[in-house]
Amino acid sequence: MTPNLEWGTVEQLVFGGIVGSQLLAQPTALVVVVVGLMVTTGVVSGYVALFAWRRRSMPGASGLAVLAFASGWWSSGYLLELVVADVALKLTLAKLQWVGVLAAPIAWFFFAFSYAGRDRFTSSPAISALSLLPAVGLVAVWTNSAHHLMWTSVTVVPAVGRTITVLQTEWGPLYWIVLGYSYLLWLAGAVVIFRTALDMPNIYRVQATTLILGTLMPVLGNFATTLLELYGAAIDMTPAAFTFAGLACTVAISRYELLESRPVPRWVARDRVVETMADAVVVTDTKWRVTDVNRAAERILNDTAAELKGRPVGDVVEEFSPDQRDTDQVTVRLGSSQRYFELRTSAFSDHHGRDIGHALVFRDVTDRRLNLQQLEVMNRVLRHNLRTEANLLEGYANLVLDDIDGGEFDDARDHAKTLQDRAKTLVNISQKARKLGATRGSDGNGDPRLHPAAVQIRAATDAVRADFTCANVRLLELPDNDVVCAPTLEPIVRELVENGVQHNGSSTPVVSVAASWEGDALVIRIEDNGPGINANELAAINAHGETQLRHASGLGLWLVKWGVDQLGGTVAYHRREEGGTEVVLRIQAVRSE
Repeated sequence: MTPNLEWGTVEQLVFGGIVGSQLLAQPTALVVVVVGLMVTTGVVSGYVALFAWRRRSMPGASGLAVLAFASGWWSSGYLLELVVADVALKLTLAKLQWVGVLAAPIAWFFFAFSYAGRDRFTSSPAISALSLLPAVGLVAVWTNSAHHLMWTSVTVVPAVGRTITVLQTEWGPLYWIVLGYSYLLWLAGAVVIFRTALDMPNIYRVQATTLILGTLMPVLGNFATTLLELYGAAIDMTPAAFTFAGLACTVAISRYELLESRPVPRWVARDRVVETMADAVVVTDTKWRVTDVNRAAERILNDTAAELKGRPVGDVVEEFSPDQRDTDQVTVRLGSSQRYFELRTSAFSDHHGRDIGHALVFRDVTDRRLNLQQLEVMNRVLRHNLRTEANLLEGYANLVLDDIDGGEFDDARDHAKTLQDRAKTLVNISQKARKLGATRGSDGNGDPRLHPAAVQIRAATDAVRADFTCANVRLLELPDNDVVCAPTLEPIVRELVENGVQHNGSSTPVVSVAASWEGDALVIRIEDNGPGINANELAAINAHGETQLRHASGLGLWLVKWGVDQLGGTVAYHRREEGGTEVVLRIQAVRSE
């Protein structure tokens, strides 16, 4: 892509009359202009290279920096070549320029595709593949005397007296291949920037137009030089034309915010938004077979896109049926996940309005569902239980006063004892509600540290023993200390053990706790000798909400349910044949290394 290169034989290096008939006339004024432009190229390229390098973290900045450096290297090298008289030095400078000659098209390609958001073409493997032929060309330049693939002969011809001389070269076959390849790289970069600018705001259109026009000048200069060389020696106008490329970049930088912001083509935006969005997206064909999924869907469905593609959507999402596609929204659970998703289905068509598939969008509504559920329970507590207990307190307080006024002190003592019990119930409700509020304010991820499950279970049972000295809380089995879990486990276990003691009519309540590692989960069994859990309370929890007839006596069970959901586990309640209740927790835990 340059007319400068090594010699064939010393006898071919001649001046003046011997080659005078081959010399294409070079007007002195033109030579002076070209030399002046090359000086300008060096200065402008240095500015652009420095500016881009300081912003090398921006997309395309490193490519622009290399392009500016390559053009400055090429222009400076060629300027020295023109004025150097020593033949050996002249040829060495000519070969050194090939670093810039071959690097410039690759740098332009890298910059253009990075600018356009086509990142897969700017990865290290892609650039390495694109650089293979230029690398072969560079090696061929320095070994040309052994094969003459880049050029077959070269002669020195004066352009302005003997002060400025140029090299006239007979090119070899590899040169034309490298030249054509370089043109393709320049063209590809220009096309991708042009296409990107079509649907962009005006500032990016002006950026793209400025860049394309500026970078086309060196290509046109090189093409013109190649044509002139067919008739004789000619000064290479490519380095001089890089002045216009540098000025175009300077204008784009100073006037149109080049490198300060990156254009986002419509196809890139849509692709990236779908791929990185938090909602899971499953795309199907008209037969409801999966054709594509985004990363969120892979994560939620716990499968790769390759394994999901081609499967009927009913096999992937068991709770979904194509008959539900006209429903505004459906709440489903995916796979083994304990989270709930709002499903919306929409059909999409081609440009002719023909249906070609469906998009299923799953939005995680677990937290919203939990918040609504908790608000419903708290509303029930405030609206019914607190009011009821307050009325009872007021009633028994009046009875105590009446008994005292009537001198019935034994009755007053009994009523005061009842008053005390109701006050304790009210305090208990308040404590449960406070715990519930704390649960609502946490997403389960507030403390990323995992603690040994055995330590948490032991702490929970010790706390209950301290609060209820009359109870017999037995710790039968604990897992190894390498089984760790989120700190939410301790309040869950404490709530269940405390519930087994508080709602036990026996003079010595007995609660047994056993925990073990089974398979890939932590299994905790809590048994008591009490009357058993009220069936209405369990029905309310299983129905996922408080009904008009269910009140706050099961508020602790709600706290357990919400805590277990946060840990990604399950809780089951069973009546024991010998009396009492068995609670089985299956918690997602891990073994620490």
